[in-house]
Amino acid sequence: MIAMEPVPAWCLVNGEWIECEDPVMAACDPQGGDVYAAMAGLGFEAWCRIGDEGFAATPLTLTVYSREKPPLQFLLQLEGNAGNVVEHVFAETLPDAMNLLAAWAPVAQAGALVELARRSGDGEPSPVLGPRLAPSRPFAPGAAHATAVEP
Repeated sequence: MIAMEPVPAWCLVNGEWIECEDPVMAACDPQGGDVYAAMAGLGFEAWCRIGDEGFAATPLTLTVYSREKPPLQFLLQLEGNAGNVVEHVFAETLPDAMNLLAAWAPVAQAGALVELARRSGDGEPSPVLGPRLAPSRPFAPGAAHATAVEP
């Protein structure tokens, strides 16, 4: 049997950060077991996702998993697009999880909007972003710098 070093994880407990062993990684096979199977085995189920893992350019996807009760009732899984890096952060209670979501959701949402805008470069107005702005015109008295293009 191969002994593994514990994988540390940050946990928000009653508004205070502590470092502990990542229970998901501890439940994985030392040779690279299935993280999702370990999460399911510990009782974690998907609760919400911010960002879209299908968009390769989305800078961050944030998925929250929950289980019936503490300890570490909520697992926030952060997936970045800079490589195959997944980070786990735990929250003891719902208020702790909501504090983390309030802090981190804007990053994932902004990345998703940037990706949506990039993909809508086909000339069609995005149903989310509204009409495109026309290219700026040189300044002239009474002239607007940019006008909305009607679909």
